[in-house]
Amino acid sequence: MYTDCPDCNRKFQLRADHLTRAGGVVICGFCGRKFNALERLHDRPQKSSPDMAAPGAAPLSMATSSAPVLVDNAGHDAAVESLQEDTLDLPEALLDTEPVAGRARAQFTAWGAGVLVLLLVLAAQYAWFNRDGVLEAYPRFVPWVEKICAHLQCSVLRHGDSSAIRILNRDVRLHPAYADTLLVNATMVNRADSVQSFPRIQFTLFDTSGKALASRNFTAAEYLDDSIEVSKGMAPEQPVHFVLEVTGPTQDAVSFEFRFL
Repeated sequence: MYTDCPDCNRKFQLRADHLTRAGGVVICGFCGRKFNALERLHDRPQKSSPDMAAPGAAPLSMATSSAPVLVDNAGHDAAVESLQEDTLDLPEALLDTEPVAGRARAQFTAWGAGVLVLLLVLAAQYAWFNRDGVLEAYPRFVPWVEKICAHLQCSVLRHGDSSAIRILNRDVRLHPAYADTLLVNATMVNRADSVQSFPRIQFTLFDTSGKALASRNFTAAEYLDDSIEVSKGMAPEQPVHFVLEVTGPTQDAVSFEFRFL
């Protein structure tokens, strides 16, 4: 920082701590003029006058609330160095890098934490929307996903390839205990390479003209035995037996169809 005397136009270099202690008021070491350096403060030395304070000349002195005292170049507490074009005296506040470094570390830590949280959220989303493979590789997470899906009303296994499910055998006959009811026993298998969710089964009856007489969709909980854990899904190449009870206009039915949804 630089200032100049309003009377003799001498230029001087200042330090922030000196200005702070003196309240901004200084005394010119050449003409004795006391003035407020803050009102004539510059970032760079002004070139309006060729006269500048030469090395060895009397410096500015800081004025305090008591009578001002001029000092020499020995470097007492209130001394201000005379201007030299090849030197740059920065304020101590700028030379002290510790606070800046501390803020930089805090900002870096905050950014790092934010990035870490974002990566964890993205990883959780990816795992959730690809949970079929995750649960197959880590079955110990199944109970946790079951709890989440019970709350969100979702399926534990997300994807299912109904085209990979095949009927191995089937038997359709009149129900021995109920009138106008068919009892269906069948076995299906998952031909896919991975575990997939149990499908919904659509069973449809047709008459002699091919017209649909009745159709009903069954969920896994309706057609599977209680001994089978639906949440674990259908393992590849493991036959699964299921039973359907179909009530309706069955007397005119001559054919039926299974569809996996």
